[in-house]
Amino acid sequence: MYNWITIKTFTLPIEAAIIRGRLESEGIECFLTNELTTQVNPLYSNAIGGVELQVRESDLQNAIAILKEGGYLPDEDALPSTFLLKLDSITLKIPFLKKLQLLLRLMILVAVFVGAIVSFIIYANLPTTSERLTANKWCLDNVVYDNKKFIPETDAFIKFIGSGFCNESITFLDNGKVTFPGFKSNSVWAHWQLENDFLIISRADTFDFVYNGLYKLEFSNNQLILKSEKTTLNCHKENIHINLPF
Repeated sequence: MYNWITIKTFTLPIEAAIIRGRLESEGIECFLTNELTTQVNPLYSNAIGGVELQVRESDLQNAIAILKEGGYLPDEDALPSTFLLKLDSITLKIPFLKKLQLLLRLMILVAVFVGAIVSFIIYANLPTTSERLTANKWCLDNVVYDNKKFIPETDAFIKFIGSGFCNESITFLDNGKVTFPGFKSNSVWAHWQLENDFLIISRADTFDFVYNGLYKLEFSNNQLILKSEKTTLNCHKENIHINLPF
């Protein structure tokens, strides 16, 4: 399998005929890209990058010498750079790209590279699971325990009136402590930690049979669902809106 390198580009196939004949007379095999397309409609030539005269990579230096000797490459500026020739050779080995013009191949590779960099930057700046838990106050909508749904009700809990305020909430603190709503009782204090993307709740001072356990975390938009073997906590992010009278 040979690597074909573009040595010169023409608007029309007939313009390449003389040079192609000169090279082939020296035993150098040539290949023209887009030849049939431009023969059918010459106006397509510029749109598709012209007709490319290609030689095998192993014949490249000999072909350049022959063309320079014949005056077909009158100066160094007319020669493709070593860097571009190398890129042409490398990108020809990539499936789905090798049939495209070098310029299109490079544009696609640059777009893929830029997309990969942007994706990496976005991913690197995403908050960690710990940051997502501690940065928000989570309104606890209901608790499902042993397949039965319960609505928490904390005694002495100050309820705020307004859009977005939590009636009952879970608050994760940076010091490893967490508060849960009670059930006609005071708030429940416990400890939390993350291990292998699972949330471990332990040492709950009350209702430990409900809250203690190993939880799977499910984030979805503003929703958070915590699932353990017996307990499911359905939460949403507190999103306060205060309507001022003026």
